[in-house]
Amino acid sequence: MPLPDISTVNDLRSALSRYGFPGDRERFEEELAAAIGASPTNDLEGAAAVVRAYRHRILIRNSPDIMAALEDARPRGGRGE
Repeated sequence: MPLPDISTVNDLRSALSRYGFPGDRERFEEELAAAIGASPTNDLEGAAAVVRAYRHRILIRNSPDIMAALEDARPRGGRGE
Protein backbone atom coordinates (compact mmCIF):
# COMPACT_ATOMS: atom_id res chain seq x y z
CA MET A 1 0.00 0.00 0.00
CA PRO A 2 1.43 3.41 -0.83
CA LEU A 3 1.75 5.72 2.15
CA PRO A 4 -1.08 8.25 2.13
CA ASP A 5 -0.25 11.96 2.14
CA ILE A 6 -1.22 13.35 5.55
CA SER A 7 -0.63 17.08 5.73
CA THR A 8 -3.97 18.25 7.18
CA VAL A 9 -6.42 17.00 9.79
CA ASN A 10 -8.87 16.24 6.98
CA ASP A 11 -6.15 14.16 5.25
CA LEU A 12 -5.74 12.28 8.53
CA ARG A 13 -9.47 11.67 8.78
CA SER A 14 -9.52 10.24 5.26
CA ALA A 15 -6.47 8.09 5.94
CA LEU A 16 -7.96 6.74 9.16
CA SER A 17 -11.14 5.80 7.33
CA ARG A 18 -9.24 4.03 4.57
CA TYR A 19 -6.00 2.75 6.12
CA GLY A 20 -6.57 2.80 9.88
CA PHE A 21 -7.25 0.01 12.27
CA PRO A 22 -10.94 -0.72 12.88
CA GLY A 23 -12.46 1.98 15.07
CA ASP A 24 -9.51 4.38 14.71
CA ARG A 25 -11.51 7.10 12.98
CA GLU A 26 -14.23 7.11 15.64
CA ARG A 27 -11.73 7.06 18.52
CA PHE A 28 -9.73 9.84 16.85
CA GLU A 29 -12.79 12.07 16.63
CA GLU A 30 -13.67 11.39 20.29
CA GLU A 31 -10.13 11.97 21.56
CA LEU A 32 -9.66 15.08 19.42
CA ALA A 33 -12.93 16.60 20.64
CA ALA A 34 -12.03 15.84 24.26
CA ALA A 35 -8.54 17.32 23.85
CA ILE A 36 -9.89 20.47 22.22
CA GLY A 37 -12.58 20.82 24.88
CA ALA A 38 -10.02 20.48 27.68
CA SER A 39 -7.45 22.81 26.11
CA PRO A 40 -6.91 26.43 27.07
CA THR A 41 -7.72 28.68 24.13
CA ASN A 42 -4.08 29.66 23.73
CA ASP A 43 -2.63 26.13 23.94
CA LEU A 44 -3.88 23.33 21.69
CA GLU A 45 -0.91 21.04 22.41
CA GLY A 46 -3.27 18.31 23.63
CA ALA A 47 -5.12 18.33 20.32
CA ALA A 48 -1.82 18.34 18.43
CA ALA A 49 -0.67 15.31 20.44
CA VAL A 50 -3.82 13.41 19.44
CA VAL A 51 -3.23 14.26 15.77
CA ARG A 52 0.42 13.15 15.98
CA ALA A 53 -0.51 9.87 17.68
CA TYR A 54 -3.09 8.91 15.08
CA ARG A 55 -0.84 9.99 12.19
CA HIS A 56 1.77 7.66 13.66
CA ARG A 57 -0.80 4.83 13.74
CA ILE A 58 -1.34 5.27 10.00
CA LEU A 59 2.42 5.18 9.40
CA ILE A 60 2.67 1.97 11.45
CA ARG A 61 -0.32 0.42 9.67
CA ASN A 62 1.31 1.11 6.31
CA SER A 63 4.77 -0.19 7.16
CA PRO A 64 5.17 -3.80 6.02
CA ASP A 65 8.19 -4.22 8.31
CA ILE A 66 6.38 -2.99 11.41
CA MET A 67 3.23 -4.99 10.67
CA ALA A 68 5.35 -8.14 10.15
CA ALA A 69 7.14 -7.52 13.45
CA LEU A 70 3.80 -7.08 15.23
CA GLU A 71 2.53 -10.31 13.72
CA ASP A 72 5.70 -12.14 14.77
CA ALA A 73 5.38 -10.79 18.33
CA ARG A 74 1.72 -11.80 18.62
CA PRO A 75 1.08 -14.73 20.96
CA ARG A 76 0.04 -17.85 19.12
CA GLY A 77 -3.17 -19.59 20.09
CA GLY A 78 -3.50 -23.17 21.14
CA ARG A 79 -1.64 -25.34 23.60
CA GLY A 80 2.05 -25.91 23.52
CA GLU A 81 2.78 -23.03 21.18
